[in-house]
Amino acid sequence: MKVLYLLRYYPTLTETFIHQEIAGMAALGHEVQIARLGQRPDGRLAEELPQVPVHDIPRRSLRGLVPFSAAQRQVAAWQRPKDAARLGPLRHLARGFDRVHVHFAGEAAELAWALKQDLGLPYGVMVHAVDLFVPRPSLRQVLGEADSVLTVARFHQQRLAEQGIDAGLLRCGPDLAAWARLPPPPPGPLRALFVGRDQPKKGLDDLLAAWAMRQGAGDLTLITDRMVPAGPGLRPLGLLGRGALRAELTRANLLVLPCRVGPDGDQDGVPLVIMEALAAGRPVLTTPVSGIPELVDAEVGWLCDPGDPAALATSLQEAEDPHQRRIRGERGPERLRQRQFTLAAQVRGLDLEWRACLAAAACGSAKTRT
Repeated sequence: MKVLYLLRYYPTLTETFIHQEIAGMAALGHEVQIARLGQRPDGRLAEELPQVPVHDIPRRSLRGLVPFSAAQRQVAAWQRPKDAARLGPLRHLARGFDRVHVHFAGEAAELAWALKQDLGLPYGVMVHAVDLFVPRPSLRQVLGEADSVLTVARFHQQRLAEQGIDAGLLRCGPDLAAWARLPPPPPGPLRALFVGRDQPKKGLDDLLAAWAMRQGAGDLTLITDRMVPAGPGLRPLGLLGRGALRAELTRANLLVLPCRVGPDGDQDGVPLVIMEALAAGRPVLTTPVSGIPELVDAEVGWLCDPGDPAALATSLQEAEDPHQRRIRGERGPERLRQRQFTLAAQVRGLDLEWRACLAAAACGSAKTRT
């Protein structure tokens, strides 16, 4: 199948689940290409990118353009007209593809919708987090006319169903074999690791407050784009590439990600770094926000109330126990396998989804979502 991945940003450091998925789909024999609308500065840190063609679709000047199609006029109501003008070169590129695949129901999904109106090209959208919890006005129309809507958690499925959108469940996940090569977590004092952007939903303020409350030895390493001064037991490192992240997970014996709902309603889905920590045999201390409790419980880590530094400090004290850290961490890889949070399940499930859409189109029926 010839598939065009239409992405708002590529590459992006925090979206390795997309990079690995693309490589996996290409390995299955699909002819995959990428159309990117923009790049982020942190893309320079991205490693192990898939070896597939990448096409830039930059913003267009409106001068001298032919009149907009009806679909492009609609996109111009959702986006700036110069952004909607990207539809012209995108239409030219998309001819000859069998379908378009989009991650996040944002600007790229709106352009995929327009491609279907103008070219009859089917498209699918994978819904993750901010695109659902801080939705664009186009959400219901764009997802309602997609031939495939997938999302990462049952929590998300329910939120989408409340808006009349039927979505299938497809977990994202890490390559278990790659993370299994890490050595066991070090015993002894707590070596906690936080990985996340400087966004309210990541709960970094709560973690810094909780860390100041706790008693005991150990240190906290921060991989984030926020400027945090170093202090006793505090190691801020900035953003790191995947190789350096693996090195820091090797050093750590606990991942801490105290997710919460941001002031605008934004929240995480099921963060990939939680899955990677479990794959590496590290227990996780996090919160029951969004889809996280579908993966993490007391068997593989600790859950505490979101937005509560005192509760977080108490959980950090509980995680001082090396025996409990070891037992819970050892269960991580099997938990991922059991609940389908693996790259292999992600790629296999998406391949089945694409083939089901193709079969449904051939017989003129709508695909049944699961």
